[in-house]
Amino acid sequence: FALLVGIMGLAYIVRPLITQLGGHFTQADFAAVLSIGFLGSSMPTMVGRFLAVISASDYFASPENEWPTYTLPNLPTWLLPSNTGDAIGMFYRGAPPYVEFPWAVWMVPMFWWLGLIIAIIVVCFCLGVVLRKQWSERERLSYPLVQVSMLLVEEPKPGDLLPSFFKERLFWIGFGLGAIVLLWNVTGHFFPGMPVFAFMNQNNPLPLGRGFPDLFIRFDFYVICFAYFTSLDVLLSMWFFHLLAMLQVGAANRIGLPSGVTSMNNYGLAVFVVWGLWLTRSHFLDVWRKAIGKAPHVDDSMELASYRTCVLGIGIGGIFIFLWMMRIGMGPGTALMYLFSSLVLYLGMAKIVALSGLVSLRGSDTTGITKGVIGTWNMSDRSIAATDLMLAMYSWAKGFCMPGAVNATKAGEFSGGRRSLGHAVLLGAILSLFACIGMTLWLGYFGTGAENFGSYDFTNGNRHSYGYTVSAIKNKGAAVRSWWGPGWGIVGGIITAVLIVLNHRVPWGPLHPVGFTVSYQYPTRASFFSIFVAWVCKLILIRVG
Repeated sequence: FALLVGIMGLAYIVRPLITQLGGHFTQADFAAVLSIGFLGSSMPTMVGRFLAVISASDYFASPENEWPTYTLPNLPTWLLPSNTGDAIGMFYRGAPPYVEFPWAVWMVPMFWWLGLIIAIIVVCFCLGVVLRKQWSERERLSYPLVQVSMLLVEEPKPGDLLPSFFKERLFWIGFGLGAIVLLWNVTGHFFPGMPVFAFMNQNNPLPLGRGFPDLFIRFDFYVICFAYFTSLDVLLSMWFFHLLAMLQVGAANRIGLPSGVTSMNNYGLAVFVVWGLWLTRSHFLDVWRKAIGKAPHVDDSMELASYRTCVLGIGIGGIFIFLWMMRIGMGPGTALMYLFSSLVLYLGMAKIVALSGLVSLRGSDTTGITKGVIGTWNMSDRSIAATDLMLAMYSWAKGFCMPGAVNATKAGEFSGGRRSLGHAVLLGAILSLFACIGMTLWLGYFGTGAENFGSYDFTNGNRHSYGYTVSAIKNKGAAVRSWWGPGWGIVGGIITAVLIVLNHRVPWGPLHPVGFTVSYQYPTRASFFSIFVAWVCKLILIRVG
């Protein structure tokens, strides 16, 4: 959202001024800004939870929560900032006047964590470059975020200062409806007694019956507008499979059995990603042969980085991430499982966003999946603690910067200088990372204090990982594998495979496997009604003509 606001500011304020001064701001320039912004705007989502988790270890530890007994002894001291001299306490409460920033507490942990984060950024960027041709040119994904952004900044006709759609009545009707409702609700936020359009501000529950979860009715202009650029089969599958998931959960509750919907989603997403990688096998072979100099006919001149650079970036970055996880205490099998589940999450969410444009969608956290597959009874105490600590990279299970990377490479198609733009995209992401970390720390120490951010990350979300470790270690001896989860997961994988085959073999089929893979995640619940509205509107318009 912030990226779009900035882009529109450039298009509707800065570009007319530059034009009046005799300059020219082309659409290729906007595409370059978008490319840099897509990857850079991924950082704030991750940074909040990251700083909240690593700062909580020493400050919130107490004999009552048993972190000093089970969690902290199994984590490297160089990975977490200590509360020496109340350094972390001042971050949460705000520092007294004239107190300097406690550099000594933060420098060493930041050095090691930034190494990991930058490696992840590089790997995601390189994967985005490698996948661009397959997803954009061969599979022809719609990339709604890029489509909408480029439409909003289309070049004005000669003699005009603003795009031509500013002269269309329908544009102003649509803009007026949305703006009036949103501005009215903004006013209601500052004047609590004022009535507002509640169906936009909250999830209004629609009961389905005893034991069944409520459907959420919420009208979201943002979701509806981006969903309109999504294909009908994807939209239908998202609301249809969500409705089925709610009925499945309710039926399971009534008969007293686990519903297994989350496991079905997780295994389904894995099948969806693995199938996508299988479809890309010939392209991967071309990339590899180009990287080792045996395929001069393969053209990578239109990419943000050469295929050789990308192969090196993925290889070196992947090895560094694996060794980093081993160094903090993960066993080799656990580290490999975590990397695989992270790859599934990152690629899965990136492709779903490229298909639907719905950036609010998310999957399941890879920490829980890793522990569930390996089994805590097969893991050492250090491995459990290290795996739980990786919740610092949770990023709300949205795939961190991978969706931003694939959108950046797509936006790069509209720009001219590819290699130089690729350098700028990476540099912009790293600068955004440093800016977000610096601003968050500054606001904590010299602003309101992190406890007053009003963020779930700093009030509760930052303590889960350490509590999970205590519970897992204490109960490791009595833990027994339940086969309900894997059993339902296999069913979900089979259903996804059937949907994939039907989607490829029956072009007129109304359902897409994407909707099944995220059918029970919270953002899908919150967006259910808006997606349904977008589907109905688009269906009517296509049928009517």
